[in-house]
Amino acid sequence: MAMVTWLKLRWARFFTLAGWSWKLSNRPGFDFEVSFRCYHSECPDGHTLLVRVCNKPRYALQEKYQAFEYPYEEPNPALFGDGPSNTYWEMVHGHGGGEGRVESCWTRQDADWLWERAAYD
Repeated sequence: MAMVTWLKLRWARFFTLAGWSWKLSNRPGFDFEVSFRCYHSECPDGHTLLVRVCNKPRYALQEKYQAFEYPYEEPNPALFGDGPSNTYWEMVHGHGGGEGRVESCWTRQDADWLWERAAYD
């Protein structure tokens, strides 16, 4: 339990450092509502995710994600584990959509750097 609480705090710091707009979610089963700008011209309003933080690796998050009924309705449900490489969601994006993860929003190096800073800021 303490590990998940610590992860939630670290993700809140990460969102702030990344410049993402976030708030605590009032929807059952989710921890945050997060919005961010998109670089595609087809996504002028950006994207919004409903984030559930759970201490699981990416492959387990991807399997768990299949339980969501409407993954392509915004705000899109998202599962965030321990760090940028352990995130998963699906959404409409650009001309199509599909799988999303924090690392797809920056280079992996930048995402990892923000994650490390979030542990101390």
